[in-house]
Amino acid sequence: MTTEVRGVRPHKKLVAAAAVGVLVLLAAACGNSTSTTKAASTSTTAGSSSGTSGGKYPAVSAPGVSATQISVGGVASVSNNPLGSVYGDSFKGVDAYFKMINAQGGIYGRKLVLSQKLDDQLGQNQAQVEQLLQDNVFSVIPVSVLLFSGAQTLVDQNIPTFGWAINGEWQGTAAEPRLNMFGESGSYLGISAPSPVLPWLVQQKHAHRLGLLAYSVAQSADCGTGVKNSFDKYGAAAGAKVAFDDESLAFGVADLSVQVSKMKQAGVDMVATCMDTTGVVTLAKEMKKQQLNAVQYLPDGYDQQFLDSYGSLFQGSVVRTDFTQFQLTPQPAGLANYLKWIKTVTNTPNEQSMNGWLNADLFYNGLKAAGPNFSRQALMDAINKMTKYQANGLLNGVNWTVAHTKSDGTYCQFFSTIQNSKYVMNYSRPGKPFLCVLYQGGKLTSEYSG
Repeated sequence: MTTEVRGVRPHKKLVAAAAVGVLVLLAAACGNSTSTTKAASTSTTAGSSSGTSGGKYPAVSAPGVSATQISVGGVASVSNNPLGSVYGDSFKGVDAYFKMINAQGGIYGRKLVLSQKLDDQLGQNQAQVEQLLQDNVFSVIPVSVLLFSGAQTLVDQNIPTFGWAINGEWQGTAAEPRLNMFGESGSYLGISAPSPVLPWLVQQKHAHRLGLLAYSVAQSADCGTGVKNSFDKYGAAAGAKVAFDDESLAFGVADLSVQVSKMKQAGVDMVATCMDTTGVVTLAKEMKKQQLNAVQYLPDGYDQQFLDSYGSLFQGSVVRTDFTQFQLTPQPAGLANYLKWIKTVTNTPNEQSMNGWLNADLFYNGLKAAGPNFSRQALMDAINKMTKYQANGLLNGVNWTVAHTKSDGTYCQFFSTIQNSKYVMNYSRPGKPFLCVLYQGGKLTSEYSG
């Protein structure tokens, strides 16, 4: 059986939790700032909104559309990013994808152009979103930011928006589904919702006692609540429980010696955190120092540069992604294309550029489904009818008829284990690289999908 939709994405809980920790510290400074950030780079001006024809194709009257191109613009937290992450690489993913499509002749007689790449410098997201709309872009793509204060403007103006869905603003409700917001693999976060994934993984590692660490800020604590809810619901089936729990940590904590000592006393044999990269490295160093022999679960740890720096600390740790990881063989078409074309932009493929690539792929496929008389609304309507968007094998499948507001209860991901500072595939099969965790008859089971 092949399931259609990935469920709650625990790795995004951790990114969002870290982001909230940062924002709690910097909110006052951001709120007092009134300056406008310049674009990181601008490749060309957006097209006009007058009716324009792409050669043999019909004229289209839409912002950002000219006779020769369709212009979009994006925003990322490039500078002043306290997490040290390369959020701006999402631009590279979009650029690479557009290069591939334009080499094939574009779409409807027009080239795809990422005309604006704006840096919100963490605290200027609202201003930069407004700048994109003033620049008359057809769509906002990509968005890769720590603080998405401009989201409501995009919702109110019904602008098709594509990006990395780590912010709560991406997620809709039954009353307000936010049908213009498209995360790279769905827009529902479900931060505190129970998931069988971690209990199943603990079971697979023959562990029984989980250690849980989180920051005291709200969203990190919500992430911790999600882990606890997961074990309340599925722990008995996994033969495991949360044996140590500390959600009182200050963001940026530099000493975890007490927590590690208590985990040793509690017999912890696996550890999950709602912390940023600095936090998990601090934890790993202390675990090594105190000889706590427990595997870390690193759902936000897919980054070869991270392994090059810290791989020896995480031997045996488990990493998961929503997309097919780069070491997969044989490569599905989507992965082969990404690895080929990203080289035209950067020598370092990573999760951020993959997110941008996925954003661009969904945008392009939405345009194809909308037809040559496309419009912003037609683009969004076309995507929201997709029931199994797979990005040529990069994703297990997103059901966009529900993915704005909820999970359909399936949980599919790509697992790997860190071995000698490399990612080694786990739980994948040829043609079915994703592992779906199921809860049936009081038992946790799994099946392969793709």
